[in-house]
Amino acid sequence: MTIKEFLILAEAASNTDEVLSNMKSLGKPEYVGGRKVPGDLNGITMGQLAELQNLSSVFDCVYNPCSVLFGMDTKEVSGCEVREVLALAVWVAKEVERISKLFASTSVPPTPEETQAGVKELSFGMFGLMDYYALRMGITDHAEVERVPWVRVYKCMEMDAAKIRYERRLREIYSKKKL
Repeated sequence: MTIKEFLILAEAASNTDEVLSNMKSLGKPEYVGGRKVPGDLNGITMGQLAELQNLSSVFDCVYNPCSVLFGMDTKEVSGCEVREVLALAVWVAKEVERISKLFASTSVPPTPEETQAGVKELSFGMFGLMDYYALRMGITDHAEVERVPWVRVYKCMEMDAAKIRYERRLREIYSKKKL
């Protein structure tokens, strides 16, 4: 059964919870539409990651991973085997969640003073992340940041978080010495 046939049948199905549950148990496919699925998403760019994070409909969840990873158009994806495409969609969702957790791990908890000053209002999502990297690297065009591998941006954030933690510890040591 093709993904197109499946989506037509899925609209009329009454057991959608069962279908969704079965989808979650699918493992990563080796191939989709004759294209080799990578072992992970560590090789994608920030722009591709942003596209994979913005999946708001069933159509997006099914078609966008094939488009982003393999450059497949809607017609080509529609002719693919349902199991391959759904397995890819589930796997991509898990990979994006893994990557999001890595980025979240670089977050340094705010001090009480920073919280009082409103630091939580400074969260700007993916645009803010790309802007941070652009400013850090002296890039004036955000489109250029979209072509950067996400791993590079993550490593910069990880290093900056380590520096922030170090500076806080150092300030604490200096403040104790003054007493």
